[in-house]
Amino acid sequence: MFEQCGGMHPTLACSLVLLASISIGGCARAPVGIYADASGATRYEFRSDGQVFISVLGTTVSAAYEANRDRILVSGPQGTVVLVRKADRLQGPMGLELLPQPKQPAAPRRG
Repeated sequence: MFEQCGGMHPTLACSLVLLASISIGGCARAPVGIYADASGATRYEFRSDGQVFISVLGTTVSAAYEANRDRILVSGPQGTVVLVRKADRLQGPMGLELLPQPKQPAAPRRG
């Protein structure tokens, strides 16, 4: 009777497919790379391992980030900042707008 779904009840099979599609759809692409404001005073360097380095006026701190749909939650010793993805930009508190920066070529190795 349930041979089409490997012996699984059709309602259960549909539920599993729906759950899987919701899980995949809810994932967000991490903002790996460097984002900076127009003046260059604020810079966020997102790494693929969930770590971000935040530089403001020459002072750099590290924090963790988590991508959740269009929101990037950045959590560090100073608290949590929510950045909202708008097209290719990240918008933050107090009018902060971070633009993606061109990738820097790798520094030559010395040796």
